[in-house]
Amino acid sequence: MQLSNFSIRSKLIGLVMILALGIIVASGLAFCFSYQDTLNGKKEQIRSVIQASANQISALRNQQQSGQISQHEYQQRLRDLIYTVGYGEEGYLYLIENNQLLLHPRLPQLEGQAISELPEQMRPNLILSGLDELFRRSAGQHFWNIYWPRPEGGRSIEKLTYMQQIQGSDLVLGTGIYLDDLYPIYLQRALSYLGLTLFILISALISAILIARNIVRPVKALSEQMGQLAHGDIDQEIRFTHHRDEIGKIARAMDHFRDHLLENKRLRYVQEHVQFLENFDPVTRLYNRHAIGEALEREIIRNFDTQEKVYFLFIRLDLLRNLTIELGDEQRDEILVETANRLRLLLSVNHRLARLSEGSFGLILINKPDDLKLEQLAQSILETMQQPIKLGNLQIQIGARIGVTSFPEDGDQQFELIGRAEIAAKAARKREQNWLCYNQIRDQEAHQRLELWQDLSTALEQDQFHLVFQPLFDLNHNTPLSAETLLRWNHPRLGPISPAVFVPLAEQSGLISSLDYWVLSAVARQCRHWINKQLCFPRIAVNLSGISFLRSDFEQRLTEIFRRYQVPLWHLELELTEGVLIEDLTHIQEKLKRVRATGVSISIDDFGTGYSSLSRIKNLPVDHIKIDRSFVEDLDSNPQDLKIVQAIILMAHGLQLKVVAEGVETEQQLSILREAQCDIVQGFLLSKPLAVEQFESLIDEDLIIEGA
Repeated sequence: MQLSNFSIRSKLIGLVMILALGIIVASGLAFCFSYQDTLNGKKEQIRSVIQASANQISALRNQQQSGQISQHEYQQRLRDLIYTVGYGEEGYLYLIENNQLLLHPRLPQLEGQAISELPEQMRPNLILSGLDELFRRSAGQHFWNIYWPRPEGGRSIEKLTYMQQIQGSDLVLGTGIYLDDLYPIYLQRALSYLGLTLFILISALISAILIARNIVRPVKALSEQMGQLAHGDIDQEIRFTHHRDEIGKIARAMDHFRDHLLENKRLRYVQEHVQFLENFDPVTRLYNRHAIGEALEREIIRNFDTQEKVYFLFIRLDLLRNLTIELGDEQRDEILVETANRLRLLLSVNHRLARLSEGSFGLILINKPDDLKLEQLAQSILETMQQPIKLGNLQIQIGARIGVTSFPEDGDQQFELIGRAEIAAKAARKREQNWLCYNQIRDQEAHQRLELWQDLSTALEQDQFHLVFQPLFDLNHNTPLSAETLLRWNHPRLGPISPAVFVPLAEQSGLISSLDYWVLSAVARQCRHWINKQLCFPRIAVNLSGISFLRSDFEQRLTEIFRRYQVPLWHLELELTEGVLIEDLTHIQEKLKRVRATGVSISIDDFGTGYSSLSRIKNLPVDHIKIDRSFVEDLDSNPQDLKIVQAIILMAHGLQLKVVAEGVETEQQLSILREAQCDIVQGFLLSKPLAVEQFESLIDEDLIIEGA
């Protein structure tokens, strides 16, 4: 049997019982010792009285024997002594001579009688045996108990008797006390001991109850709270933390443990929320672009061998941004939620629906439908979305366009299918069609691409390209910091051609390096022109393809171009796309060091959309990273994009890198970026790409942007 098997309350009760038993035993022993002490005290009192009287009797005998007093006077004074000496309330002396009762102040009628002739109730045999014992003792004194009636009569009572022989005579002086005369003293002491014992017991019991309550109640409560903590109830408030004893220490330790649980819960919630934001849109609770892209990639891999079709629908809402400006973000979100709920009702369990951006949804059709079913589904989606949405007193009607792509016809990568579906949706809007398949515009684009391919070499030879400059503003000083060089192509027959069209053609045709060196030469020539005009211009940034940058003779050709125009290379900043970073990291690191040694600054363009990460570029010698415009365009409406931008800025600053945000088009975006401590911004809000003359006027005006 172990004490740990019993509760604290049981242990305390057992302790109190042991304490009570000890008090009772101690009180009993004390009473017994008190009783014995009282009896011994009476014996000493009797002995002292007898001895004092015996000495007086011896003195009287000596006076009588010496003739100082007569026999008659001796007897008279002896009688007076015996009759007058007493002690206590009932104590008296008597005198025996030769077994004959000589003097007895309480029983004078028995004086002169032999002890053996006394009445039987006086137990003469016991008296005689006591006398015999007395004379046998050399000390001449003896205590013994006899039963003796009281002088006033009645039954015999136990009496403590003491006798002492008078030295040199046959006289025996005796006395005694009735033991029942001591009972009141014993009773009084017993009551005193009992009262004291009860007082101590009651005090101990009350103290034990108070202590038990002070210990058991908190321990029980803390035990219950610990059980509740173990079952996940961590929002409760821990009690008894104000105690200064061990209970308080335990309570404070539990409270500290609870704080850790709360912090772990908060971190777990944050982690779960971050994981949720990685894959889901917080407004509609649908997949986001990242998650739908991974789902589409899995379907492509699953159907790659069989080449079965996988369809992707890009659903673009018309005029949603305008409605957001008019109604606000809250009602915009209500529109999106209602639209998502309507789309869910049309889909089967095998379909995958996602919100791609502020005003677009994506849909994967996993089971291959035939053309009729696809057309029916697209029509059902459009009809459902055209139904009015009630917002308070308003009836909002939203139109939509759908672009459709399929694997494998339109691509075998998820970003190809999604991007081309978006292109198809935009084309449907331009053609004023409700929905359009990408393969319907692919043939026309292929023909145009072939023509442009042939015209691209001619454009380089005939200088059909020209540069425009878009300023980048330093948010710390609100002034232009640099300018990004953008290439423009004015086709003699087709007019302006977008870089999104001719740059991929240049990469595919092997002309991208020639295009890059044309831009570098044009920038160096323009810088020389500004230097000759003594115009103070900011650093000029040039987008450079990874193909040109990774050529072994790039540093040599770059130096030759700028030396030809006598322009220092510190005027130049090279913007590299993330694709460059997928090469061997050691090789890229050495390459970047050699290029930067020429004085050129380097930034990573379109950060966050490709293969790179801050952990990969932390050891690379770069100066800036540019957050892709896809994260900025929905910054004021998409909490997920905001968190991504904040995280990139925070970690980039930790790596001593400056951050550029491109695509800033609204005051709210600028205010958010300033609050997030972004370093540099560019976008249509601050300045559109400018021709050379316009750019010169801007830098000559020493423009300062207004603080947002």
